[in-house]
Amino acid sequence: MAKAIESIGKYRVLKQLAQGGMGAVYTAQHPTLDRTVIIKKLTLRGSADIRERFRREAQIMMDLRNDAIVDVYDHFREGSSYYIVLEYVDGVSLETLIQQRRYLPSAMALLIVREVCRGLAYAHERGVVHRDIKPANILISNEGEVKLVDFGIATIHTGEAPSELTREGMTLGTPSYMAPEQFHNTRAVNHRADIYSVGVVLYEMVTGKKPYPSSFSAEVVAKIQKGRYLRPRRVNPQVSVFAARLIRRLLKPRQERRFADLNQVIRRINRHLRLKPHGRATAQIKRYVAGEETAGQVRRSKGFVAAVVLLCALPVALGAAWGVSQGYHRELFMPGEYGALDVTVRVRKLNRDVRDIQVTGHLFVDDNDSIPAVPNGRVQFAAVPELETQQFYVFNAPRRQLPAGAYRLKVETGGSVSWHAFELASIRQLSSSRFVVPGRAENAERITAEFLELLELPLVVDFDVRDRTTGRRLGDSVRVSVLVGNRWRAWNEQLGVELRSGSTYRFRFEHSDYRPKEFSLALNPEQTRLLLNVGLAARTEQ
Repeated sequence: MAKAIESIGKYRVLKQLAQGGMGAVYTAQHPTLDRTVIIKKLTLRGSADIRERFRREAQIMMDLRNDAIVDVYDHFREGSSYYIVLEYVDGVSLETLIQQRRYLPSAMALLIVREVCRGLAYAHERGVVHRDIKPANILISNEGEVKLVDFGIATIHTGEAPSELTREGMTLGTPSYMAPEQFHNTRAVNHRADIYSVGVVLYEMVTGKKPYPSSFSAEVVAKIQKGRYLRPRRVNPQVSVFAARLIRRLLKPRQERRFADLNQVIRRINRHLRLKPHGRATAQIKRYVAGEETAGQVRRSKGFVAAVVLLCALPVALGAAWGVSQGYHRELFMPGEYGALDVTVRVRKLNRDVRDIQVTGHLFVDDNDSIPAVPNGRVQFAAVPELETQQFYVFNAPRRQLPAGAYRLKVETGGSVSWHAFELASIRQLSSSRFVVPGRAENAERITAEFLELLELPLVVDFDVRDRTTGRRLGDSVRVSVLVGNRWRAWNEQLGVELRSGSTYRFRFEHSDYRPKEFSLALNPEQTRLLLNVGLAARTEQ
C-alpha cells in the first residue's frame, strides 16, 4: 500500500480528494492563513500543452481578485510535479445542486447567474475570457457565495503574439456549453462566448436540461449554429417570462446580437428582482442551498399572500381603492385590452446634484402618420436614491396602463433627447399565469433610457517611450496602436484628431527589440490632455 502523503511543500495534507493518471487533488492546511486550502497536483509527464495550460491557469487566477472567483494563493514546482494552491469552498457545485433539485425556481437561478456575471464581468474587464463556463465550474458555498473556478483554458487578450497553446482551428471547451463561433476557432473568441455559455447555464438551471445534447456531432453543431433549441417554457412552464427572454438574448447564434457585456445582464436582473446594484444575495442563496427555501415553498408563499388578500375584507377594500387610483384595475379586469409600461432613466452624474436634474417624458401614438400625443401623456419621473450608483442617478416613473398598441416615448433631460418606439402588448399576451397579479414586473413593457451626456472634447495625446533600463528615448521606431471600438488602429495624425475625452481607450506600444506593453485608460469628460510615459523592457531582460 502506498504511503499517505503528509505534506506538500509548506502545506500539511489533510485528505486526498481525487487521483488520476496526470495528478491529484488534496485538501491541506495553509501554514500561515489558518485555513483549509485545495491543492491541485499535475505530474509533469505527458503533454507539454497540458503542463503549460496548468501553469497559465495559476498565472491568470493569481491576478484575479474578486469575491465571485476562487482565489489562488500559491503555485510552485516540486520534484516532477506542478502545484496550484486554491481557496477551499465548503459547499457544492452548481452541477450537483441541479442534480439534487432537478431544476431551480427562476428567481433563485437569476440570483446565482447574477453572481456568475459579476465574476465574469470582472475577468472580462481585465482581458480574460474563461471559455469553459458550465455548472461544474461554478461553486456555491454553504454561506451562499457563488464562485467561478477552473480558468485552465482561459485566454488573455494582451499585446503579445497569440500563444501556440491554442492554435488556429483548435476547439477547446465543453461542446453543449460552447458558443457557435467557438467551434470554428477557440483562439479567436472574445467575451461574448462566455456570455453565450451563461445563457446555457441559466437554461439548464431553470429546466434541468441543456438546450443541446452533450454529444459532439455535425448535427448538434449545426443546431447550435442555427439556434435551434426547445424554448425553456416548453420544457418547464414554470420558467418566468423574464428568464425566458433573458435566455433568448444570451443564446443568440450571432455574437453581435447578444449583450455587449455582462454588466447589462446584471442591471436587468437587478431591476427585475429589485436588487441594489452592489447588494449581495448570499443570504437567500444560503437558505436555498440548505434546503430551507424550496421551489414549492416559494409557490406556497405566493399563494398564501394571495389568499390573505382575498380573504381579508378590509385590506381588499383599501387595496382596491389604491389599485384603481394607480390604474391596476385595468390590469386585473381588462388584461386583454390594456398593457402596462414601466420606464427607468439613468443619468450620468458629472459632479451634479440630483436636485439639479430634471427628467420629463411624453407619450405618443405611433400611427406612422401624424404621431398624435397620448391624452394626459406626460410622464413624471422621480429620483430613486436606493438604485443610485457611483456613476449614475436613477429615475423611475409610476407604472402607466395604456390600451395595447404601438407607441413612441420621448424622454428629455438637459440638452439630450431619447426616443423609444415600442409595441405595448396586452397583459394577457405577456403573462402566462392563470391569475394575473397587478403590478408584477413580468406583466409590463420595461424601457430604460440612458443619458451619458459626455462633453466629448478633443483629446490631446503625447507619448514619451524609453528603454526601461537606460532611459534612452526610442523615438519613431516604436509602433503605437489604439483600440477604438473593437479594432486596433495604427497611431497617426488623423486618429489623434478623432479621440475624445470621456471615453476608454487601450494603447499598445511595440518595438522589435522590446516586449510589447499596453495601457487601458478611462478618461473623465473634463480630462482633455493625456501624457503616456512608457518604459519598455528589452526582450533579453528577465
